Amino acid sequence: MRPSGSPFLWCLFLAGWYVYLFHGQAPGINLLLFEVAAALVYVAAHGRRVPPFAWLPLSGTFMTALAVAWHASALAVLLNLVSAGLTVGILLAPTVRALHRSAALAMAHLAQAPRSFLQALPLRHRDKEPVITPGGALSVAMVPLVLLLFAGMYRSSNPHFDRFLAQITLPLSGLDLGVPASFLVGLLISSFLLLGLSNPKLLSWAHAGNDQLPASGLGQPDRKLRGELLTAKLLLVGLNVLLLAVNALDLRHVWLGFEFNGQYLKQFVHEGTYMLLLSILLGAGIVLYFFRGDLNFLREARGVKWLAHAWLGQNLLLALSVGMRNYWYIHYYALAYKRIGVAFFLLALCIGLVLVMLKVRHGRSGHYLLRMNAMVIYGTALALALFNWDGIMARYNMAQQGKAFVHLDFLAGLSDKALPWLVKTPEELEGMAAFNATLIGGAEHYSRDLYLGPEAYRERIGQRVQTFRERYVERSWKAWNLADARAYRLLGATARR
Repeated sequence: MRPSGSPFLWCLFLAGWYVYLFHGQAPGINLLLFEVAAALVYVAAHGRRVPPFAWLPLSGTFMTALAVAWHASALAVLLNLVSAGLTVGILLAPTVRALHRSAALAMAHLAQAPRSFLQALPLRHRDKEPVITPGGALSVAMVPLVLLLFAGMYRSSNPHFDRFLAQITLPLSGLDLGVPASFLVGLLISSFLLLGLSNPKLLSWAHAGNDQLPASGLGQPDRKLRGELLTAKLLLVGLNVLLLAVNALDLRHVWLGFEFNGQYLKQFVHEGTYMLLLSILLGAGIVLYFFRGDLNFLREARGVKWLAHAWLGQNLLLALSVGMRNYWYIHYYALAYKRIGVAFFLLALCIGLVLVMLKVRHGRSGHYLLRMNAMVIYGTALALALFNWDGIMARYNMAQQGKAFVHLDFLAGLSDKALPWLVKTPEELEGMAAFNATLIGGAEHYSRDLYLGPEAYRERIGQRVQTFRERYVERSWKAWNLADARAYRLLGATARR
């Protein structure tokens, strides 16, 4: 990944573009503009085609950049950074088709990016030997940092030195030190995106890994393997019986005969869900332990394989029961971050259980599971990041008035992009509070000391609307996103009515 032309100049250009777009600005459309420029610079500097596997995280990078321009959620920004890092990791080793190994390459490259930039500095004699070696330059760069550290300690411990230093630095007080700081961040990012990684051992590790377990050379199982086979049979039979009873009870009480009597469903969903999810993960771990090696190739292990498939299938049903618990929670208490997260986590978990089944059936390796699960986790997180969940929750929860518990405390804490759907009349809010009290068993359970009351809610939302409208007009176009722009327009229409 060594660029053509001058990598130093390309890095300076991209760092300057970063400062222009991001200095003093929140993420918005500026992220999309920066990444489009970074992609064009990469193509111009390298003059090579994008490897086929790199299109997966590269598409995720631009999808999340569009999502940031749409709703600017923190999750979309995070997934954008992850996607960009994975893209760079694949470009470092184009033949590697494992996201977890590409991620390791990207992290190692990020740590080495400052040194890569120093190597690109055009400080060379005519004999092509560098004037300053990367290690020496890095040591020199440490000097001001150490001096600043000790100056700060002396200022905090000696008031006379504090006043003396304040007088010396007074002419610099009007300077915006954020600009050079932003430029340094831009250099780090541009070096990460454009320069290469020179670590042969790490690159060799990234190319290692096999999806298939090596064939066993055993003609007959030895004594140790027979003992492990017997243990697996006994354990999986017992576990299948236990889980069969759990699933039968869940079908009776969660799927078919669930009754809501005003309970908070906390133990039913939160505590029960966490324990069930832990049991599923441990169950998958047990299967992976027994089928880690020679047991995969024994004819005598066919029965154990069927028991493992039954156990994993029952865990799939258990995961669906957890999903049903989550459904009832949403039905009576509307949407929240954790409830949405549980739904997507269960989707990834079910796919992971199917992958464990395929591993047992076809004798796949641990590398195969890591590779495939990394793609599942990345894809699930990517899908989760594309939606404006604050807006979705605000619209959905407010629409459940008279149907489900509307938690005003939670809604009042949603981001500004949800404000248009949080503005309600006093009559609507009183109606919500009355239904909330009825739903959970009476006014004594819905105390205004425990929950935000209608008046306090209206006051808080009104103050937030005013602050948002005042700050929005001062916001730069660089931090623009569609959700906030729409919220400002809708709130303006509401105010005019």
